[in-house]
Amino acid sequence: MSENQLHILVVEDDILSRLALVNKLAPKGKIAQASSLSSAREILAKEKIDLAFVDLDLEIQLAGLDLLSELKASGVYSIVTSGRVEEKIIERAYDVGCNDYLSKPYSSNSIDKMFNRFEISNKRSTHLEKLKNLFHTEDIEMIDELIVIEESLHSTRPLLITGESGVGKTYLAKFIHSLVNEHAPFIHLNCAEISEGLIESELFGFKKGAFTGAHQDKSGLLELAHGGILFLDEIATLPISLQKKLLKAIEEKSFFPLGSEKPVHSNFRLISATCENLRQKIERGEFRLDLFYRLEGFNIELKPLRKRKADLWQLVDFFIHKGDRKIVFEKAAKEKMKSYAWPGNLRELERVVEILQAKSAGVVKLSDLEKQLVSIELKTSATEIRDEIIAQIGLKAYLEKLEVEIVLSTLAKNNDHVRKTLSDLKLSNNAYYRILENAKNESIR
Repeated sequence: MSENQLHILVVEDDILSRLALVNKLAPKGKIAQASSLSSAREILAKEKIDLAFVDLDLEIQLAGLDLLSELKASGVYSIVTSGRVEEKIIERAYDVGCNDYLSKPYSSNSIDKMFNRFEISNKRSTHLEKLKNLFHTEDIEMIDELIVIEESLHSTRPLLITGESGVGKTYLAKFIHSLVNEHAPFIHLNCAEISEGLIESELFGFKKGAFTGAHQDKSGLLELAHGGILFLDEIATLPISLQKKLLKAIEEKSFFPLGSEKPVHSNFRLISATCENLRQKIERGEFRLDLFYRLEGFNIELKPLRKRKADLWQLVDFFIHKGDRKIVFEKAAKEKMKSYAWPGNLRELERVVEILQAKSAGVVKLSDLEKQLVSIELKTSATEIRDEIIAQIGLKAYLEKLEVEIVLSTLAKNNDHVRKTLSDLKLSNNAYYRILENAKNESIR
């Protein structure tokens, strides 16, 4: 007998009903039979049982309910087989632990459907453990989110992943793909990394001659994602001018490449991610409400590391084991690790561990750790200041200011030698004089 064969228990006091069920179940696995609660309990004590079919009315009416709670506690998938159709009894059966309820008489088709549900349930338990291992978490709130992820694996509805930068959104999207179908396409686009002028052609593709430089046809990412997953990272940065076209493509599963009069059909599952608050962007008119509703289906929010400190040392151990050198932390360093806010989340923690593995003497002292954290905090502070300036004056004005600062500082370093400055910065004459003009305008303001 195969080690993978199912071990099934049939608990039924009517011999004819029991034999009829055993006959239906024979192709599914090894069958053990019990005609009473006591004999069922003897079998459970001796054998490993995967799933059990239980009649409710055994020696006395509804005696099977007592067994259902015991089966649940033992991790056995239980199916009630009963002529009882009263809603209160069905509710009680589910409340005490049954997984499925079949009313007599039942067909072989009903049995097959039940086994499909059992297989899905088994996969769910396996997937949830994989997800817990992926995130190295025992955090209750985090596990609740992982349960939602697990439920999403059996659906084609969209999945929206939110959370701060560095919490593992891209990592999760790729892992979901590996669980669902690793051989299907996984097309990833970070919307923040593509300019507004290029993102439309990247998403939808184009025909030869659609615009200057379109020397040949190019398939868009939506087309390449057919039969698989399209992952749009930083979806909040998608230009609002493109949001309506993307919405239409998601709804209709078809779109027109640039320069084409023939639609392209593509059936893909959409996973999107963002570290921004989409509802706030909707209120500011920067994101379409109808597109937001299309992105929603299963919504996952990944907690920042500072809110799951109980998982910290699991994660540290994981990152240490990824390297080939073992290190340990002295007590003061451990306390600092716990109290630190980890603004860069998992990405920052991994980087710190990698640097300490390369630099420390093996036992990480508080001073070793603080050097790395100060460096990161300075970078984070500079980033926050930059973002605040951009929010106040806009990206265009910020970039103009940055150009002026760099050109003037390089010019001063080169003792006002214009040609050397142009060479160092790889600037054209026109660009140089444009930036100087901006510098004059800035001084006037």
